Parts: sequence; structure tokens; C-alpha cells
Amino acid sequence: MFTSTCQQKRSSMDTGILPIPVRNNTMMELKVYQQNALDAFTRWLETLSEVENISKNAIEALKQAGVGSISAELQNYPQNAWQNLKQNDGVASTAGDYVTRTDDANRPIPHICFKVPTGGGKTLLAAAALERLHRQRGLTLWIVPTRAIYAQTKKALWDKEHPYRKMLERASAGKVKMLEKDDPFNRDDIANYLCVMLLMLPAANRQKGKEFLRMFKDTGKYPSFFPDSDDSSGDARMRNEYCDLERHKKTGLVKQSLYNVFKMLRPVVVLDEAHKAYGASKREASEEFARSINRLDPRMIIELSATPNSGISNLLVDIDGTALKKEEMIKLPVQVKSNFRKNAETTSWRDDWQYTLQQAVDELQRLNDAAEALENTTDRYIRPIAVVRVERTGKDQKDGERIHADDARDHLIHLGIPKEAIRIKSAERDELQDEDLLSETSQVRWIITKAALMEGWDCPFAYLLVMLDNTQAQKAITQLVGRVMRQPHAQLTGRKALDQCYVYCNNTDVAVAVEQVKKGLESEGLTGLGDDVVGAADAQQSEEFRTQPVKRRAQFRDKVIYLPMVLHQDGDAWIRLNYQSHILPHIKWSAIQAPDPKASAPDTMILQSAAVDVGDAPPVYHPDQEPYIDKTVGISDFARRLSDLLPNPWQAARIASQMRESLIQDGKTEEDIYDRRSYLAHTLREHIKREVEQQAEQIFCRKLEQGEIKFDLEAEEPNYKLRDKYEIEVKADDRPLTRYGSAVQLSLFEPVFEHHFDNEFEKKFAYYLDERRALQWWHRIAVRQRGEYYVQGWKQGRIYPDFVAMTREFEGGTRVLIFDTKGEHLGGNLDTEYKKKVLKTLEDTFNNAGTMCVREGTTREGIFQLVFSEQEFPEITARLEEHNFTETDN
Repeated sequence: MFTSTCQQKRSSMDTGILPIPVRNNTMMELKVYQQNALDAFTRWLETLSEVENISKNAIEALKQAGVGSISAELQNYPQNAWQNLKQNDGVASTAGDYVTRTDDANRPIPHICFKVPTGGGKTLLAAAALERLHRQRGLTLWIVPTRAIYAQTKKALWDKEHPYRKMLERASAGKVKMLEKDDPFNRDDIANYLCVMLLMLPAANRQKGKEFLRMFKDTGKYPSFFPDSDDSSGDARMRNEYCDLERHKKTGLVKQSLYNVFKMLRPVVVLDEAHKAYGASKREASEEFARSINRLDPRMIIELSATPNSGISNLLVDIDGTALKKEEMIKLPVQVKSNFRKNAETTSWRDDWQYTLQQAVDELQRLNDAAEALENTTDRYIRPIAVVRVERTGKDQKDGERIHADDARDHLIHLGIPKEAIRIKSAERDELQDEDLLSETSQVRWIITKAALMEGWDCPFAYLLVMLDNTQAQKAITQLVGRVMRQPHAQLTGRKALDQCYVYCNNTDVAVAVEQVKKGLESEGLTGLGDDVVGAADAQQSEEFRTQPVKRRAQFRDKVIYLPMVLHQDGDAWIRLNYQSHILPHIKWSAIQAPDPKASAPDTMILQSAAVDVGDAPPVYHPDQEPYIDKTVGISDFARRLSDLLPNPWQAARIASQMRESLIQDGKTEEDIYDRRSYLAHTLREHIKREVEQQAEQIFCRKLEQGEIKFDLEAEEPNYKLRDKYEIEVKADDRPLTRYGSAVQLSLFEPVFEHHFDNEFEKKFAYYLDERRALQWWHRIAVRQRGEYYVQGWKQGRIYPDFVAMTREFEGGTRVLIFDTKGEHLGGNLDTEYKKKVLKTLEDTFNNAGTMCVREGTTREGIFQLVFSEQEFPEITARLEEHNFTETDN
């Protein structure tokens, strides 16, 4: 049982029960898996607060009734809250039994863990979680395991313009005080600021536990927290209020140490990269480290880990590698290439490392070419970097036998790489220092290391990992592969070469290397990505695709062409409409009521069973029987199925409760509701989706009418400016799009390839446009080409039309055309009807917006239409008013 004489006492600095947070617009667009993780955290906080209140009230009632011994189960509200969530699928499906942790006053410590793979944004989630605590004052300890992570975290949190720091500023109403371990602070700071102290618990000390905490000696640096040294009565009061403070052995007085300050303030602890802290080789050492954290008397522990320790951490959220892949956070697949000399008995593998490095130079040059092409067409800057692993880096370790960093540098220079493009990173030679590798002024393209980059370093521009050492010591691949996986800007480029990463190995069987890369992904928490590791024994194999430049036709190359975007007013400026920022915040959740659930019940569930034996004996079927089931359905059973639709769980519970009450009033029993639960849940979800979409459409149209949203074509950004050229990937056997043996004539860009059309109807429509004498040009939009044109409606997803076109001038004006082709089989479905409605709305708006300046002339009208079949071609021809044009006008 939890028993403590000081357990129920409160300090004036103790903020008590954590408030229930509400969803907050962080002004930073979170990935779907990040938002889901934070929603789970919010639900945990809410449940924790509810259960804590119940526990306190029950304990108080027992005390008033004269009960002297309070059960541990009743006091352990974090475990009870966890069990409630687990029963309602509110924790990770991979979570084990709840692990109870207590502080030195024997109070239970609420603690949870986010499993987040490398590159998944652990620091972002930590800052966002703190924001959702809504603590405007008090102390938070942000603990990291390595110097590299410490430096990265400090750089972000000390920068008031960084998104992570802004989250803390919003949580504290702009009153954040960042601290390091030796920085002074006082009682007034804690009372008036959210104080966040960054601490490093070095890996060398993680097994020492209490010895490490003794670093916080009696320094006298924190007098505001302690009575004067000669105030014995004040010291006695403090010992009575905080019974677990450390004291001097001789005098018995409380030590005036930072450690004791922590115990009095009961900080929230953020444990970043927890797997590195807990990941001691011996379980006893990991558990001792956990006890070291517990001794700080934290009010809450928030862990973030790629590979959590299941015996120590409570797994609230489990994010796997597929989530990061879906959100374009990582480069995949991993291309593994190796030179492996089977006849190693007659030839030293060391004779081959220069060849492997030469191949890497060629690969990086191909990546540089792709990056330059990307920048020329999209203004997106990427400078691919190679990370080279060698055997030795020390000044006195160059022996001619093992590959040294200087050997690799010299050979790179011999291959024509400028000296200033090469850096060595080791414990004693840090040529990178604080260089901003993402800056366009940086010249770094090659980084040579042995082990200095294995932990806490990543650069999105790192694409190529080159293993020059004998990778029969394969652990290095496992430890380093995560360093080259982060996707620049967390957004795919649309260029195959730049959306994957590369591992070059020397004298390693490629199958072995592939397995080590897979292990590396798992060690970084990137589970579920085994199929995204591709091995190639011959590193010089030709790619299936080649890069093909596509340019505008000569007559259009010097012209500036804009297309209309859906824009939203932002003060005196206009920005592109964003569903999350401009539509979703205006949804009135309280206006959404429960649907009418009346519908016929499905058939009764029947349990069928059979015994199947080995051999030729036929199966023996048992009589059908209706199973006994506890047919009670709680509100949470329905509400939890709405979490991805309703940001506020209380609103979800309200609507679910309304539906249940209407069913009860209609004469339905709990058993009836249970039998129809799947149907009812589906009905509820579809109803809420419709309600949200209807409100979103009304918000969109109202803003359009009031001038907060516009869709016209002023020849300036943020409207869409058509690029002059871009690159595409084509196969060797790809054929240009031709009509009667001749290439199409009116496409804005040339050449146009057949494989860019998804079906025959799209090609037919391209042929149709190419024959229109009313058109200047047409362009096939490739959704896979990043930076392509789209329109935004009142739903979250963008609408990428298939074609845009521009008519020739008539009476001083041109018309812009937007077409989306759909097969007849798609007519009438919800997505098609939505697109049709959006295009009609935008066409009406565009054509009523007046005369817009476009280049030398004006655009006076637009045609935005869904096309389902060739039967609609004559209607489009009529709308184009082709009778106003002749063949000689071209």
C-alpha cells in the first residue's frame, strides 16, 4: 500500500491537479500521426484528472469515516486511469501491463511514453504535449541523454521564433524562462513563469543513479526556497511539509541543493530519447535510472522513445515507420548497393574501397544534378550530402593498414572534390562545429566520420551513407542508416532519385547488408518498412527510369502565365486557403445533433463451429447456437469511434449520448442497441461527416460572398505561376503522345508522353483539346509532380484537375479552362459530386469577379467542368464559341 505522512500535504508552489486541456491551434501544421498522438495524450489527461478526483474524494470519505488504512489500489489513480483507457482502446495496442512508479514520498507518478521513430518529430511532440498541459507556471525538466541532442534542443528552445518555443510561449501566456543546470532562479520565477530547465544525463552516468543526483550539492545558490541557516524552526517546518528532502548527516538540516529544490517543486519531466537513457545493457541499471528520475518527485513523466523499454515505460502511442512514410517524413526506399569480392583469399578487400568511393562520387553527382533541376523548376533548394564511415579518425592512428579519414579525404580530392566541400567529424576533429548544413551558403557535401554521427545527429540533406570499413562489423550500418533517412522539408520532391536514400557498402554481401539495414530501421523505431529496403549487388546497374527535361513550346517561353488559386484574406494580404486554418476553426460542434437512428436491425449474430481433423476425415459441424454476450454498450463505445471526426471528445460523448437516449425513448433496449451497434456507429459517423461538410460548405460560401475568400486571376502571387520547365522520369520505352502518327501540337510543354495519362479517356480528351482551334495551349497536370496546380474547396483534400488550358484572344480577352475527367462509372459518387459542386461554385465566382489582368490581355471568363464521356465534347465546343475562330488564326 502507498502510505506516507506527507503524501496529502501541499506546498504553495504545488499547482495541484493538472487542468483538463482543450485542443489548441498550434499555428504549426501537424502531421496526422502527430495530431492523433496528441489527441491520445489529451484523452489520457482528461481521464487522469477524472480518476484522480474520484480517488481523492473516496480517500477523504474514508478518512472521515475513520478508516486508517487506505488501499494501494485506490491511491494509484494513474493505474486506474490507464485501465479505463485501455478498456476503451485509448492506449497503444502494443502496450503491456501498467508499470507503477512512485516518488520518494510514495506518491504514484503518472507516466506515459510516445513511441516515435527517428525522424518522427519527438521534440515537436514533447513541446506540443507541454502546451496541452496548460501550465502557465512551475518547473519542467527537459532531460536528454547526449551532448548532440542537448545542443539541438537548446538551439530550438532558446530561439523565440522557433515553433517549439512558440508552443511553450502560448502555453504560458508568453512567460517562459529557459534554464540550464547552473543557471540561478528563485521562488518568484517559479510563481510567475513557466521555467523549463534543460538537463543532460550522460550515458556514462546513467548507471550510477543516486550518485549522479549527488552532483546537486548544498551550494547555497537557491536561498529563496529555504529558511535561513540559523532558522531551526523554519527548517523543521520544511521537513514536516516535505518529508523526503535530503539532509546533512551530521546536523540533520535540509540541504540547500538543487536536488531538494526539484523535490519541492515537483516538476513535469520530459525524457527525450528515453531508450538511450533506459537502454543500459543490464536491466538493473535501467531500473536504477528510472528510480533516479522518480527521486526527483515529478508530478508527471512524459517519455519519447524510438524503442521503449516495455518493463519501465507505459506505451500510450505507438507510431510505426509506415506512418512517417505516408506523411512524407522519410526517404524510401533505401537503396543498398555493395561491391563484394567473392575471391577474398587472393585479393584484399581494402584494394576496393577507392572504387566504392568512386561509385559514391558518381551517385552524389547524379543526386546533385537532380537537385539542381528541382531548384530550377520549383525554387526548392536541396544540397545532397554523403556521410562516409571509415575505420580511423585519430591524428596518430594512420597506419597504412586501416582506412583513415585522411585517406578518404585525399582520395576524394584526387577524384576532383573541392577541399572545402569535405569535413571530418570525430571526437577530436569537429570540422562541422555549428555550421548550418541547410544554409545555401554552406559548401559541405561530404562528411567523414567513424562513430561521431551515430547518435543525435541528422540532416535532411544527407542522402548517401558510404561504408568504407570492412562492414563484416555490420553494427555500423545498423547505427548509421537512420542518419540519411529524414526527408528534406518533410515533403517528397516528385523526383525518384531525391525521394529515396542510398547505402554503399564495401566488401559486404548485399543480402547481409540488406538485413543490417532492416535491423537499423527497427532500431530507429521504423517498423513495418522491411519491403522498402532494396539491394543491388552491382552498384552500376542502370536505373529503370531516366530524367527527361520538359520545356514550354518556343512561343510561350518568355510569357508569364498565372492560374487562379482559392485565396483567403490575411490582414491586408491574401494567402492560399487552408482547411485547417480557415474552415475547421469555424465549425460549430455544439450545433451538431444526433441522427435519427431508426433503421431495421441486422440479423442476429450466430456462432458457428466445426472440428477439422487431419487426413481425409470430413469436418464435423456443430449445431448453430447464439453465444452469450454481455449486451451493454457504453457511451464511450460510440464516442471513441468519432475521435478522428470530432476534435473535442466531450462533443463526441454528447452526440453519442443523445442518440442512445433517443433509442431508449423509442422503446429500444440495451440488447437492441448492442445488436445494432455496428450499424449505429456507421450511421453516427456518416451523419457527423455530412454535418461537418455542410457547415464547411456554408462557411466557404459565406466567406466567398463576404469577400474573405476569392478566386480570380490577378497576375501576381500567391496565385499560381506556371513554371517554364520541369523534369519528369520516363522509361526507356516510353512513347510520345501522337495523333495519326504526329505529335500533339497545342500542349504547353513538350514532349508529352503516353504514360502520363491514366486511361484511354484522358488521352481522348487530350486529343480533343489538341484539335480545338479556340485554344492557345493545354496542359496535363501530373499530381505526382510536386508543385503542380490545384484548387481548394471546403474539404481538407486538394482537387488536382487533370487539364488546364487557355483560349486564344477574342475581343481583347482570353478564357482560362479547368477540366477534370471522370469515367462514366464514377458519375454520381460522393467525391465526384463534391468536385463538380466546387468547380461550379468557383466558375460562378470567377466569371462574376470582373475583369482580371493577365499578361498583356485580360481573362474575362472561365470554364471549370467535370467531363464524364465523349458525349460532352460538343457541349464544351459550344461553350468555347469556336465559331469565333478560324484555322488561320493559329
